Amino acid sequence: MDCARFLTNVANRRKSSIIREWTTKFMANQNAINLANGMPNTKTFPFEEISVTYKSGTKVKLTGDELAWSLQYGPSQGYIPLVKKMREFQEYWYKPAYNDWDILFTSGSMDGCSKVFEMVVEIGDPVMIQIPTYDGILNALAPFMPKFIEIPQDHDGIIPESIEKMFEERIRHGKPLPKILYVNPTGANPTGTVLTESRKSRIYELAKMYNFLILEDDPYYFLHFLDKKPTTFLELDTDGHVLRLDSFSKILSAGIRLGIVTAHKDFIKRLIKHMESTSIHASSLSQMLLFKLLNTWDQEKLEQHFKDIQSFYRERRDIMLSSLEKYLTGLAEWEIPKGGMFVWVKINKIKDVMELTKEKCISHGVFVIPGHAFNHDRSKPEYHIRLSYSYASPEEIDKAVQILAQLIRKEIGKQN
Repeated sequence: MDCARFLTNVANRRKSSIIREWTTKFMANQNAINLANGMPNTKTFPFEEISVTYKSGTKVKLTGDELAWSLQYGPSQGYIPLVKKMREFQEYWYKPAYNDWDILFTSGSMDGCSKVFEMVVEIGDPVMIQIPTYDGILNALAPFMPKFIEIPQDHDGIIPESIEKMFEERIRHGKPLPKILYVNPTGANPTGTVLTESRKSRIYELAKMYNFLILEDDPYYFLHFLDKKPTTFLELDTDGHVLRLDSFSKILSAGIRLGIVTAHKDFIKRLIKHMESTSIHASSLSQMLLFKLLNTWDQEKLEQHFKDIQSFYRERRDIMLSSLEKYLTGLAEWEIPKGGMFVWVKINKIKDVMELTKEKCISHGVFVIPGHAFNHDRSKPEYHIRLSYSYASPEEIDKAVQILAQLIRKEIGKQN
């Protein structure tokens, strides 16, 4: 595939760093003498060891060379042994259908998204986004002043026919065609939908037909509530039309700030250049902690951890749904989330929820997100709210939904 046609002028102007290149070469040859890099001497660091205990009781200590590399500069692509381990991880879970792919560690998947947008989106370009969508994505795109092309969702995710119709219309009227589709396919934020395999297949066909990229942002992949794991766009990809983003924030630690971009090697090379001149590399300590975990846990243990996570969030989801049934029946409508951390609730008989969420709910000690946050045009009236069941206790969930119901009734009474 010709990756070059997708690159922006900014991406093409980026140069590789000689210093960063030398760092990678030194890391691969630790018997060499390094007079090249301005690496601080680890003897001056005030740490003797770092000890971590897993929930299973297993203890891991970082000392010696492992501690030194945990606290030191490293290659921009990632800690070399971990990069190898993660290629094996991606191969096991997603089985990419072509060979010219690689990975890059970023400081969370949001960092990866931002770097991909700068690589492929010029100022004023048309960009396809699923609507509603996470406001971090909308804010990352906003500086590019894109022409947002909204791809609507139903209970099975974004609708391929909307994409096809849009391309036909833009071709007919001679309008510029979008180069990229942003999609959050599993446990979508905020709707909780899971894009079906048949729709993914059709969307990928359209990507090849109209030659656009699919940015598969999938931080909730291991938080689905289906009987079998969803097929990913990466599994369907045969030539590099998919850039996949994975995150460890939802399955290991949000504060560890590690994400992975999996894409065609030519895209990864460009993204590494971006890393070299911005964040340099993802946290060395976080990478070492992940490496030790993956070395300590076998595949069976890791899969059990993912199942435990799914079970936890499925239980919390069901608690939230029970409270919604108890207090909001007749006041609101919602779909059952198929994954993720959120319920997308449509409030009946209220024309706009901003005052309800910003003034009433907060003053009563309940925080919910108004639907405005998930639309690039926040001036539009919005009657949806996003409720998260991930963090609050079961008792807090029930109490909050009860208060919300009382506030909705009062608001409806005022409007009448």
